[in-house]
Amino acid sequence: MRKPIRFVLFFVIAFIVTPQIVNSERSSTAKPSLELKPCQVPDLKGEAKCGTFEVFENRATRTGRKINLNILVLPATGPKRAPDPLFYFAGGPGSAATEDAPGVAPMLAAIREHRDLVFVDQRGTGKSNPLNCQLVDSADPQSYLGSFYPLEATKKCRAELEKRADLTLYTTNIAVDDIDDVRAALGYDQINLYGGSYGTRASMVYMRRHPQHVRAAVLHGISPTNQYMPLHFPQDTERALQGVLAECEADEACHKAFPEVKDDAAYALGILRQSPAQAEVQLPNSKEKVTLRLNANLAAEAVRYMLYTPTHAARIPLYLHLARHGNYVPLTQAALWYRKNIVFAGGEGLYLSVTCAEDLPWVTHDEAKQLAQNTFLGAYRYYDQSEACENWPRGTVEPTYADPVKSNKPVLLITGEWDPVTPPAHGDTAAKSLSNSLHIVVPHGGHGLSGLKNIDCLDHLIAQFVESASVKGLDTSCIKTITREGFTLELPQ
Repeated sequence: MRKPIRFVLFFVIAFIVTPQIVNSERSSTAKPSLELKPCQVPDLKGEAKCGTFEVFENRATRTGRKINLNILVLPATGPKRAPDPLFYFAGGPGSAATEDAPGVAPMLAAIREHRDLVFVDQRGTGKSNPLNCQLVDSADPQSYLGSFYPLEATKKCRAELEKRADLTLYTTNIAVDDIDDVRAALGYDQINLYGGSYGTRASMVYMRRHPQHVRAAVLHGISPTNQYMPLHFPQDTERALQGVLAECEADEACHKAFPEVKDDAAYALGILRQSPAQAEVQLPNSKEKVTLRLNANLAAEAVRYMLYTPTHAARIPLYLHLARHGNYVPLTQAALWYRKNIVFAGGEGLYLSVTCAEDLPWVTHDEAKQLAQNTFLGAYRYYDQSEACENWPRGTVEPTYADPVKSNKPVLLITGEWDPVTPPAHGDTAAKSLSNSLHIVVPHGGHGLSGLKNIDCLDHLIAQFVESASVKGLDTSCIKTITREGFTLELPQ
């Protein structure tokens, strides 16, 4: 997943006020309160309140180091405030919920009329003892275009983080128990959940561990507990790529501009498997140009991240066509941008602490190699991540962790048709054990949905679902009117 869309790459928040909690101790029966104070959040309109809540890093022993969880609450805007707020669970694992707030809040404006919106930085993210790593040399652009987890830098990061964190205590189970403590401290009984990507996994784990406090859940981009990242990334990405290329072939303008679009993809990546390409690119936010080397792994990864949203996926036929004819500049530029803004944008340590405990242990080298055959992405991501996990402390999860999450709570499942990381099959699988659920597949959608027409109908459906806490009677017919805005046929002048 890796910072999926950062709910499609939302902005970073800098808090002006960071208040302290009123009561930092919590027994099994006590329900401490926490004090929220007015704060200002850049790029976010309306009233906002901020606070911190202290939890033990080791929840089992309740001794030793404590963590301050960073909290942002956006109070309901209307006169009639419902008692059940909406808690947002961020993606990644590694994204910070509070940093996503400026992008998420406008999408949930209709819900906020009646309900508070609550954003809590999961332990290891944002301002909740973040497990960030410096894995590349920011002064050397080429260093971004190497291993997904540079081994020596990863070992160094581990050593630095272990000075202030027990890296085995940052798994999803522990994190959602923190969130439930925050819920109790804020005085809420039942809450609504909104999870994106890995946030859907965290939401479902919360539903499993604290079912009595769940009213309803919206899950967008379903990542079940048995989605062993990155095992299925090659096949899921291949499916999404072929779907987008097929849509180009069916689009008159796109087909005319790129009549051999599937051949373009094969040739462009095939050449790179023989030897890397060189391209002179302009550095982000700079007029400086540098010559960078692009190998097949990074080119394939760039295409994978472009598939995350229809806006960026619309450029894939053009970029692959140019690459086939020797111009790798746009693809190299994209690879560098995604590495800077997704892969190495923070939370790398949290990503490892989660996936090294919950995902990689259940994947074999032979299985990963077999599933990556005949895909343009290949198994490089698994090999890089697996090697990093061999050098990372492994947390403990129960043997039944990967079992399907069962619930009769109302759940609205949402998936993009061409999602390269959490495809519709995941939503179908999750729905089997969520007995009161409805799965909506958004036409032409990716992991995110920017670049689609008539997408407002989905926002209305989400608001209607949260208001009623029921999937019954939802009129989903407008989903059929959602269309792609079109493909990019030439580079901007």
